[in-house]
Amino acid sequence: MADIRVIVVEPKNPGNLGSIARVMKNFGFDELVTVNAPKIPYEDYFRSMKGREILEKRKNVDSLKEAIRDLKMVIGTSGVISKSRNAVLRRNYNTKEIASLISNIKGKVGIVFGREDIGLTNEELSLCDLFMQIPTSEDYPIMNVSHAVAVALYEIYASQKVESRDVIDRDRLDRLVLKFKENLIRNNYPKHRINKTELLFRRIMARAGITEYEYRVLMGTIGCKEHSREQ
Repeated sequence: MADIRVIVVEPKNPGNLGSIARVMKNFGFDELVTVNAPKIPYEDYFRSMKGREILEKRKNVDSLKEAIRDLKMVIGTSGVISKSRNAVLRRNYNTKEIASLISNIKGKVGIVFGREDIGLTNEELSLCDLFMQIPTSEDYPIMNVSHAVAVALYEIYASQKVESRDVIDRDRLDRLVLKFKENLIRNNYPKHRINKTELLFRRIMARAGITEYEYRVLMGTIGCKEHSREQ
């Protein structure tokens, strides 16, 4: 089963963190990180039930960057569905697809849940590798954050696999994306398309879950001499 870190950005409504801790306990996950939530209301401890220990050991950090620093992959969540194949920032996969993609990853994966009112900012979305959207009615697509956590963790728990792939860490993914971008610039790729193409490449690589060997091969093909010698 994937090693999951649940990340909640700036939770606002009392009780939600407690409910999240409870469903984490239900599905066997125990690492909770909050962003900008230094104090937990009593109502959260009351609602957490046997998940209270998760609340008590949760880690609070100042930024999403800090919360994801040591992760293999970061999954952002969104209630907004993109109708365009070209909408890089908001291209969502459903919960079953995400669960299947991360079930064979060896290492820690973060699932990021946004604020109850505005969700995740575009800057925060840009830090995520892939995006998950829970299929809901178009009449009322936005779920309570604790309910969204419950659905996501259920799908991940239900799709666990025996074998896993040791994919590259985020530092190597960042380096691969940087080299790809440098190649675009070096080959006079249209400047107005570079940032979007860079994001698209990152999403593709994250979805593929590439191994160390695949990383070295790719680095060699885009002209990084230090890795081409290692193939």
